[in-house]
Amino acid sequence: MGRKTKTIIILGPTASGKTALAVQLAGNIGGEIVSADSRQVFKDMDIGSGKDLSEYQSIPYHLIDIRRAGDSYSVSEFQQDALSALSDIAGRRSVPIICGGTGHYVKSLLDDYCFAEQGTDLVFTENLESLSRESLYEKIKSVGLWETHHWQFESRRRMARAIEKQLLPQTYHHPRKSFNDLYNPLCVYIQIERKILISRIEQRLKDRLQSGLVEEVKRLLDNGISHHRLERYGLEYRWVSLYLKGDIEYQEMFQKLVVEIRRYAKRQMTFIRYLQKKGHRLEPASDPAAFLARVDTWLLE
Repeated sequence: MGRKTKTIIILGPTASGKTALAVQLAGNIGGEIVSADSRQVFKDMDIGSGKDLSEYQSIPYHLIDIRRAGDSYSVSEFQQDALSALSDIAGRRSVPIICGGTGHYVKSLLDDYCFAEQGTDLVFTENLESLSRESLYEKIKSVGLWETHHWQFESRRRMARAIEKQLLPQTYHHPRKSFNDLYNPLCVYIQIERKILISRIEQRLKDRLQSGLVEEVKRLLDNGISHHRLERYGLEYRWVSLYLKGDIEYQEMFQKLVVEIRRYAKRQMTFIRYLQKKGHRLEPASDPAAFLARVDTWLLE
C-alpha cells in the first residue's frame, strides 16, 4: 500500500475558535477544510449553525450547504461524503483539514464505522412506484418519515425507495476502503480556559441574535420547515422555534440558550476525553503559533 495522506483533525468545544484556526492553518499549508458539523450541511441554516463563511475567504471548504433545510442527514452519509471529499483533496495534493464539533462524525472516520444497509426488492419497489403521490405520502407518514424531508418535491421513485428502506430488513455491509487504510491523521483539540469559553459563548449568542438568528428561523418556518423538525436540530433552532411559537419569552429563550450551549460545550469536551480513553491520540492546542509550528514539523516527517 502506498504512503497514507496526512490529514489534520481539529476538534474542540463550540465557540473555541476551531474554524478560525482551521482557516489559518489551511492558508499556511495549502489545505482544504472538510466540515464535520451536523447542521452546517444544511442550506439556509447559516447563523444558527455558525457557518461563518466569511472567515473562509479563498480557502476551499467541503460538506457545507450540501442538503436542503429540513432534510435528514445521517452519520453514514457524512462518512461517505467525507471519504469522497478527502479523496478529491488528496488527488489535488492538498492537505485535508477536518474541522468540527460533531464528535460522532469524526469518530465514524477514526473508528471506520461499518454501516448495515438494506437489500432491494425490485417488485416491492415497483409496486410502490405505481401508487399515486397521495398514497405514497400516507405510507411515508405511516413509517414515520414525513417530518424528515420535503417529500412534496421528490419523485415517486425516491419516495418508494425511502419506504422500502424502512420496511425491508438490513442484509449486508458495503465493502469499502477505510479511513485508516488511506489517511494518517494528526488529531488536535483546542484547549481553552473555561471562563474564557463561557464568555465567548454568551457573546457569540448575542452576536448571532443581532445578526438575525430569529429572522433566520422564521424564514425556515415560512418555507415549510415544521417546528417539530426545527426542534430536532437542537440548541439555537429549538429554543428560537419555541420563542416564535409563543411558548417562552425572549429573555427566557436567551437564558436557556446560554445554559444549553454551555452544557453542549461540556459534552463535547467529555467526548474528546472519551476518544482519548479509547486509545485515540489527541493533542491539546492552546497556542495557535505553537500548533501551526507543530503541523509544519509533522508534515515534514
